[in-house]
Amino acid sequence: MAILEGGLDFDSPIMVKVHQHFDSTRIDQAEIRQILRDRICDPAIKRMIKPDMNIALAVGSRGIRHLDFIVRTVVDILREMGAKPFIVPSMGSHGGATPEGQKGVLRHYGITEETMGIPIEASMETLELGVVDDVPVYISRPAYESDLIIPICRVKPHTDFKGRVESGIYKMLAIGLGKHKGAATIHKAGFPAFATLIPKIGQFIADHAPVGFAVSIIENSYDEVESIHIVPKERIATEEPKLLMRAKQLLAKINIDPIDLLIVDQIGKDISGEGMDPNVTGRSPAGVAFEDVPQIKRIAVLDLTKETHGNASGIGMADVTTRRCFEKIDLQVTYANVITAGVFDSCKIPMILENDKELLAVGLKAATLTPPDQARVVRIQDTLHLSEFWVSANIAEALKHDPRFTITNERRPFTFDENGNLTW
Repeated sequence: MAILEGGLDFDSPIMVKVHQHFDSTRIDQAEIRQILRDRICDPAIKRMIKPDMNIALAVGSRGIRHLDFIVRTVVDILREMGAKPFIVPSMGSHGGATPEGQKGVLRHYGITEETMGIPIEASMETLELGVVDDVPVYISRPAYESDLIIPICRVKPHTDFKGRVESGIYKMLAIGLGKHKGAATIHKAGFPAFATLIPKIGQFIADHAPVGFAVSIIENSYDEVESIHIVPKERIATEEPKLLMRAKQLLAKINIDPIDLLIVDQIGKDISGEGMDPNVTGRSPAGVAFEDVPQIKRIAVLDLTKETHGNASGIGMADVTTRRCFEKIDLQVTYANVITAGVFDSCKIPMILENDKELLAVGLKAATLTPPDQARVVRIQDTLHLSEFWVSANIAEALKHDPRFTITNERRPFTFDENGNLTW
């Protein structure tokens, strides 16, 4: 079958590597350790921790830089105080909504019983804590039966709803610690309700479960730890919105508009909850409108990350993809996540092309009426790493005097191997 009239050959645009500059404020591991020690040992926090306390560390936020180091540091501090910490995977239905699957997710972040030196209680068992706005509230039984709960999480913009509180402490309490049952129940209310429902349920859990304080991480535009905060439960309502505002200021974006074809080398749950962050692409399966995002006519996805383990949530936001990407999709894992979230458009399968050359030929033709070598093309590794990527020469020329960018001397057309896949 001829996919394109005239075949798959096309005149490639010349692609130029560019560097995009963001706020590079960061703290290293030594600073992280010192901040955690100073703030957990502050009398206002330290008095919450008693010898022989069973403390549940809620862990589950994906892709945080130094997450294993942060968790191990907290573990060491608590054990020095005589407490008995353990880890509760707090990721809703992720990991296929099974204990072993959730332990597997943590394992790939370097978090195991061996590396942390403490037990991981991965039971999916929950209990009903109460009802908020007619929505039953569930919480992990091992966490609830502990003496103290400490969420360890990142605060960041959410992919599918906007509000004063998005991804962070309240969401980990409401959905993460709710395990599969809690996450599925809350998602039935729909994303439009999340802006008010998540903080309400999160606060309800903070008030009715032994929540002590949260360890909250803010990351910069380079996917590094910008700051780390200890937030007592009585200050979550006032502090989390401030942390979210800072996280939004630091969010990396593609400061190019418009784009005919965006090529994304890989998507995955380790990159974003939606595989590729709608805060970057402007495309959300929940229909959220995003500000300050470029107009992108077509999106091409080449592959899945290894770390996503077949979870292709977000693939539905692409227009075209490759067969190798499609064949890596684990439908059971993907569907478990998507059904819980209730965003079915997230897993719709885009047009599948045999290789990268076919994908680019189709993508370029569908993106613009201009000849392919004149199209405005951007190629990124993924939506999490946006400090270095490739743009077509016409875009590079327009960015020459933009202080947010440095244009390099690396220039090349798209080239392909004998299998039709990109060679760089």
